[in-house]
Amino acid sequence: MVAVTDPAVLLTLAWLLVLFGVAWRYQFGSLPPTRALVLTSAALLWLAYSLLQIGDLLSSPYDDVLNVVAIAFIVAGLSVGWRWWRAR
Repeated sequence: MVAVTDPAVLLTLAWLLVLFGVAWRYQFGSLPPTRALVLTSAALLWLAYSLLQIGDLLSSPYDDVLNVVAIAFIVAGLSVGWRWWRAR
């Protein structure tokens, strides 16, 4: 079992909170679209990194699933980063 106070778990929760804050501010108009893209890209990439750290703490089948999710977040973060690069 992974402890909630483990630094990898806290880092993951922090980046989920950043993603929620970006979505909230963008939805209500206080965040410009290009800045929302770059913040989302950074948050997704750091979230993937955090999930890979948590994967080291889990057993084999859960570790593999978490690694696949982390790779999906890396692809999504790079895709959003590419959209930001094209929009700026």
